[in-house]
Amino acid sequence: MREIEIEGKTLEDALLKAKEILEVPLDKIDYKIIEYGREGILGIGARPFRISAWIKELPEDILRNFIKEILKRLNVKGRIKISKEEGNIKISIEGDNLGELIGPAGRTLSSLEYIIRLYASKMQITDIITVDIDHYRERRERYLEELAKKIASKVKKEKKEYKLKPMTPKERRIIHLTLQDDPDVITYSEGEDPERYVVIAPKEK
Repeated sequence: MREIEIEGKTLEDALLKAKEILEVPLDKIDYKIIEYGREGILGIGARPFRISAWIKELPEDILRNFIKEILKRLNVKGRIKISKEEGNIKISIEGDNLGELIGPAGRTLSSLEYIIRLYASKMQITDIITVDIDHYRERRERYLEELAKKIASKVKKEKKEYKLKPMTPKERRIIHLTLQDDPDVITYSEGEDPERYVVIAPKEK
C-alpha cells in the first residue's frame, strides 16, 4: 500500500494535494491527520495540516490478503479467486490437496467461511460472503439434489418416511427447495444442531 505524507493550509487543501499525487478521486482516498493546522492571527503562528494519505483498498483486496495469511499459517498452497456482484462476494480457493480445508462433510470449510465473515464485518465489509474450495459446494449441492429426488422416489413407492443424515442448515435448505414443488412428498427438519436432519415423508391426500 502506497502511503504519503503531505501538508496543506487546510485539511481540504492537503487532501486535494494527495489526490493529485495519488492520481485517484477523493472518494478513493483514506487518510489520518498527523498534525492539526491552525490559521494563526494575521498569519502569525499559522501551522499547516499534515496528513498521511493512501488509496482505499477494495473489499476484495482486503479479503484476499486475509485469506493469504490464513493459508500461510496453515502451510497450505492455494489459488484465491474472488468475484463481486450486486452485494455478493464469492471466494473460491483452488489447488491440490485441499481436503483438510474442506473437512468432514464440509465442516472445516463452514468454519473458515465463518471466520472470513467475522473479519469482513470487523473491516466494515457489508457484502454477503460465500466461500468454496475446489468447487466442493457445487458438487455437494448437485449430490444433495440427486439424493433428495432418489429418496423421494423411495418414499412414494414404499409409502413411508425416510430420515436423512444430519446436515448443515444450508444443506437442509437444498433438500427442502429441491422437493418443495413435489405434490407427493413433504419435507421437514427434526433434532437440534449439529444433529438436525431432514425427514422426507409421503404427503397425505
